[in-house]
Amino acid sequence: MKTLEFWLVDDNEIDRVVNGRLIEAAFGASVRMFKDGPAFLEALSLDSGVEEDDLREGSALELGGVVVLLDIKMPGVDGFGVLERLEMYPTSALSRMTVFMLSATLDPDELRRAEGHPIVEALLPKPLDIHQLRGWMEQVGR
Repeated sequence: MKTLEFWLVDDNEIDRVVNGRLIEAAFGASVRMFKDGPAFLEALSLDSGVEEDDLREGSALELGGVVVLLDIKMPGVDGFGVLERLEMYPTSALSRMTVFMLSATLDPDELRRAEGHPIVEALLPKPLDIHQLRGWMEQVGR
């Protein structure tokens, strides 16, 4: 049985808790929360164990996939820095990841950059609209 997990990467604790609860209630799915980009990247590396395009047996990616909700603005490694590192992952891993960026920004350059990134399915505004997320999930077949 395929199991879809949500991984929420946001430096704002209130956003993590509220959005995590919304996602759990709306999708009945497991939500892992990360306070910054490095914590997410470390967990992804440990979970997937990507070596020569093989996913670690029993990993979230191997079992059904991961939906990543990635905040743009975070201290240190921001959402775009995380995307740069994800670009290094093999297709076998990326094909099992669905990435949505989250942002409260109105900066048109950041919005264009997020919407135009090949790994990003969509840019979702904060606060998270669970109905909008559900619509995008259906559109991408998750």
